[in-house]
Amino acid sequence: MPVRPPRRVQATALLAATAAVGALTIVTPAQAVVGDTVADNTYTFTAKIDVGDGTRACTGALVGPQWIVTAASCFTDDPTQATQVPAGKPALKTLATIGRTDLSNTAGAVREIVELVPRTDRDVVMARLDLPVSNVAPAVVSSTAPALGETLHAVGYGRTMNEWVPNQLHSGAFTVDASDATTTAVTGTTGSICKGDTGGPALRVTGDQVELTAIHGTSWQGGCLGTEETRKGAVETRLDDIQPWIQQIRTRPWAQLMAAADFNSDGKADLLTVDAADDFLYVQPGDGTGKFGQRVKVSPGKWTGMRLLSVTDFTGDGKADILAANVNGNLYLYPGNGNNGVTGSSIPRGGWNTIGIMAAADFNGDQKGDVIGVSENGNLYFYAGKGTTFAAAVEASTGWPNMRAVVAGDFTGDGKADAYAIHNSGALYLYTGKGNGTFSGAVQSGSGWQSMRLVSGGDFNGDGKADIVAINDNGSIYAYPGKGTGAFGTPVVTPPPNN
Repeated sequence: MPVRPPRRVQATALLAATAAVGALTIVTPAQAVVGDTVADNTYTFTAKIDVGDGTRACTGALVGPQWIVTAASCFTDDPTQATQVPAGKPALKTLATIGRTDLSNTAGAVREIVELVPRTDRDVVMARLDLPVSNVAPAVVSSTAPALGETLHAVGYGRTMNEWVPNQLHSGAFTVDASDATTTAVTGTTGSICKGDTGGPALRVTGDQVELTAIHGTSWQGGCLGTEETRKGAVETRLDDIQPWIQQIRTRPWAQLMAAADFNSDGKADLLTVDAADDFLYVQPGDGTGKFGQRVKVSPGKWTGMRLLSVTDFTGDGKADILAANVNGNLYLYPGNGNNGVTGSSIPRGGWNTIGIMAAADFNGDQKGDVIGVSENGNLYFYAGKGTTFAAAVEASTGWPNMRAVVAGDFTGDGKADAYAIHNSGALYLYTGKGNGTFSGAVQSGSGWQSMRLVSGGDFNGDGKADIVAINDNGSIYAYPGKGTGAFGTPVVTPPPNN
């Protein structure tokens, strides 16, 4: 585990623990740290994480066939900046070994981590594997908070009292001393949390039932090889209260990114997706009824590192163009050729690291596509398009911190682009456009959209009214025909493509 001063919230938890149980007991470990060697086929969902070919080692837990939960601080040189780890591909090549309690054997699987989805409120990140793991059962994430005095079992591949880099998975018992909103303070009874254990699972074991309740944060590292420290307290990062977020990420559909527009110039909206399995951009042509056909690659290069995608006519030539935001903070503009392809790329703007969701349309009526983006501060910003660049940001609306998606189009039929936003609760809100990049106040127009993971606007049936296209948790594509009044008809459903 990285040696670092505990952050304020972590220090508070440790102080609370001291107040609750008295001074932390000084104990010389009698067993290997983190505790005992784990038996074969036990806690096989635990992952050994190698960042940068030995630059850094951590532990994690498989929570879905293609997802690991671990500490965001594993992916930054400054652990105090864990909540600022950028989304997207890790800066250093990272491998995860899952299903091997003994790393010297060949059980389980080795996968590369190709995408990070971090939290901004705690030291947690969801890490996507390049390929699913089919021979290891994922951990079950608990929805119940750790209780005072409860015993948790900490698991990890970190150093022991006599090994720098052990091959065996270890576990030890820890008692819960105190909790706050995001962390839990614990004290080891049969072990300590050491370097290399960061992000490893803290488990509630009840008979045959095992639940993942937290992951390892900071630790005094008492008894760990290379330290004279004797205190065995540690701070675990809670997962129970963010179980819905973990579920949302791990059930993300086959498409990593999605946008809809008429990309082949036939008057019907097509579907563009970056596939989560291979990072290629595909287009599925719309048939004019809400169904989408066989997909084809847009370009030969992978779109690895792209985290946001929008499509509209940015250049004013009547052809749909692609705008993508990269994890490096740059926007990339790909002019469309009107025939399912693009003609090069440019960087019209940088500094988009803080923008979490975006949508594109001609919001000010100048025949050039504009962009709206929601920043980390919960404000909506308008960027007027200039053909190949964008003007400086103008605040268009506030109060968007809990919105998870935004869709643009003329949904009310007044010739001005509007915005629909989906709240984390699943509520759908309409923001009527004023024709200048600003919007009227939100009006709730629907609910039950929490299962829609990716959404976009487009006219898929060619009737001149803006529609909504969404990809559901189940992978199916839902096309909702717009009525031009802010309402929608019954969706047309297309199964996910055959990969």
